[in-house]
Amino acid sequence: MKFCKVVAIMNITDYNVLHVPIQQLDVPGVTVSMVKGFGDYVNDFSPFGFSENMKIEIYTTTEQAEIIAVELAALADNLTQGGGVIAIEPVHRLMNVGKLDLPTTE
Repeated sequence: MKFCKVVAIMNITDYNVLHVPIQQLDVPGVTVSMVKGFGDYVNDFSPFGFSENMKIEIYTTTEQAEIIAVELAALADNLTQGGGVIAIEPVHRLMNVGKLDLPTTE
């Protein structure tokens, strides 16, 4: 089984719009981190033009990655202008080091 990582960088103010739909996705887990950076929007009032954003990371099967990315993108109509970006990255190897029931890939 092959895996991918879905990465979404969104405006931190959109967390309230996204947290329930993300919980409803059929994924074994999700990581949300607060990050700083800039893209379409540059904050002229902060060092380096950075603004606060959230980074959503979901490890899933290759088949599910596209579905999840499309579902996240469909929420864009309810997001802050500029929305964010979504990427699907291949995962060379995913190892289960805890109690989750994820198979390992080699």
